[in-house]
Amino acid sequence: MNVDFSYARRSINAAFGLALRDQNAWAGFDLTANGFFRSFAALLIVMPLNVLYDMLLTSVLIGKKIAAGEQVAGSYEMSDAVFSTITLCAQWMIFPIAMIFVLRFLGLAHRYGALIIAHNWSSVVIILAYLPGYALYAIGLVSADVSLDLAFIVFGLTLYYRFYIAQTALDAGISTAGAVTILDLLLQIYFIVGVERTAALWLPAAS
Repeated sequence: MNVDFSYARRSINAAFGLALRDQNAWAGFDLTANGFFRSFAALLIVMPLNVLYDMLLTSVLIGKKIAAGEQVAGSYEMSDAVFSTITLCAQWMIFPIAMIFVLRFLGLAHRYGALIIAHNWSSVVIILAYLPGYALYAIGLVSADVSLDLAFIVFGLTLYYRFYIAQTALDAGISTAGAVTILDLLLQIYFIVGVERTAALWLPAAS
């Protein structure tokens, strides 16, 4: 079940196609059982992008504090990157596990594979969408506030993106797709809150 460059590129291109509301993009995914397991290779692509994302976001947040006249201590370090990568791996599994039970309850278990495959590969698209706004701050073209405003816009667009994936993968109505999208969001929020509350156990400097 190796994932070569052409396979990953085809899958990511399909994910980009869904971002453009192209239902024909589904043909670009490998919707077999092997394709399901291979889709988790997207995590290996997201890992370094996530570290870059964290570095840029940390820079933006530090810049915002400096602009507000606040004192800033510390910066993004290797321990932060390691902790972020570990939590990303744990966070990645939340949605697939939750959907096992949710889709069984909804009678949509036969749609599980397609949903998770698209969800995994679309994560590459989503993290790439956040980077330009933060990069613009890093090279001095926008302020920290504008960079965060751009990130908020991307957040809204990615919510709809997740909704569209759920709607087309499940071949479901607005209410079902919306419920799956909101559940995904809530699970991620609770996970992040939990991580922040326990981060001091791993990263004393973050407390």
